[in-house]
Amino acid sequence: MRAFAFPGQGSQYVGMGKDLYDNNEKARRIYDLAEDISGIPIKEISFYGPEERLMQTQYTQPAIFVYSASLLEIIGNTLSFDVVFGHSLGEFSALYAAGVLSFEDALRLVVKRGEIMGKSKGGKMLAVIGNGAYEISEKAIGTLNLKMTVIANINSPKQVVVSGDSNEVKAFENHIKSNGYRIRLIPLKVSTAFHSPLMDKAAYEFSKVLEDVKLMQPKVPIIMNSTGKVANTVDEIYEALRVQLRSPVRFVDMINTAVDMGVYEVWEVGPKKVLCGLIAQITDKIKCFSAEDKYAKS
Repeated sequence: MRAFAFPGQGSQYVGMGKDLYDNNEKARRIYDLAEDISGIPIKEISFYGPEERLMQTQYTQPAIFVYSASLLEIIGNTLSFDVVFGHSLGEFSALYAAGVLSFEDALRLVVKRGEIMGKSKGGKMLAVIGNGAYEISEKAIGTLNLKMTVIANINSPKQVVVSGDSNEVKAFENHIKSNGYRIRLIPLKVSTAFHSPLMDKAAYEFSKVLEDVKLMQPKVPIIMNSTGKVANTVDEIYEALRVQLRSPVRFVDMINTAVDMGVYEVWEVGPKKVLCGLIAQITDKIKCFSAEDKYAKS
């Protein structure tokens, strides 16, 4: 089985999509349509930046989504796919690929998601990298009895992201350093603590937006972030999306589910190869390829 995987925020870079736009009529149509729908100068921000502007959440999210959708249009005519999944923001590209959302509805949701997340302030996120990252982080959060800080992204056995209250994250960081754990701590450049209890208000606001969007039955199985499992019904997809902003991204569970389903090949459809790197840390049963490398670079 072959899966298409879609990356999320953090994979963006200035210039992404320009080669695709310059050399492919289908990509040009998608970018032009996206600007008509959103009113955002996605081409200018994606192709020319500056980086500071592209990194603003309200622009990052639609820029990545449109690039992924453009790549999907091209690669989908060459390769079939049996399963889809995405990482955080990338879940909306996966929903589009699976036919759960139309392009217009998916883009409008991504734009609204970016706006809601962009105006959320406070909190910190900290990448924890090294052997035993999950176990060490879980133990530290329990030892310190942190209330508003959680493991937000379970990306691989060697990489998690801790997210939550600024003071609690600082206490977590000090605890790790003082106990001499041989792991790296990397602060993430974000406006707030995504996928943590600090996103409760944003998650509720986004859930109200979802109520006005019609979800279709998926054409292929979609593995969801918040459960790490396949959502088989529209109701299950809605529930997973309703809590997505404040729930952990269970990427390890997602990949293990894919392996159990018989997936042996993944194509990462979006900027860079972040997901391929994570998948290689999780399993040796899946080969991962970059759609960008094969189809988007001149």
